[in-house]
Amino acid sequence: MDKSTIVIGIDHGWSGMKTVHEVFTSGCREISTEPTFTENLLEYGGKYYKIGSKRLEVKDTKVSDENYYMLTLAAVAKELKIRGKKTAHVLLAVGFTLTRFGDEKKDFVSYLSRRKEVVYFFEKREIPYFHRQCMCLSPMLCGSD
Repeated sequence: MDKSTIVIGIDHGWSGMKTVHEVFTSGCREISTEPTFTENLLEYGGKYYKIGSKRLEVKDTKVSDENYYMLTLAAVAKELKIRGKKTAHVLLAVGFTLTRFGDEKKDFVSYLSRRKEVVYFFEKREIPYFHRQCMCLSPMLCGSD
């Protein structure tokens, strides 16, 4: 890993998303028009998403829709802001439920790794994000309690 790559650990829980610096509800809701208030607002691909609102329903898998991808982008944006960075080359160390770890690990890594360069907005701040690698770990190894 080169010096320009930063590691961001994210625990992708059904109830909450957790990084070493942030905890927020696993909520993601698409909004049809640009809202007035931009707190926890993600803009990606011409669509708006309210992040951290009512938690998502538990599904058979986290890769069946875009919700956990949007939550990941929000977690990356929050971590970059706290670390004082506007952009970064990121190695994602993602936490995954131990009971589903073996069955879904490969699909989840592929889901989060399919786009190598992404530009999006979080709270009206442009985030150029360069995905370098994704590793799936036990949640207790991802920087959350």
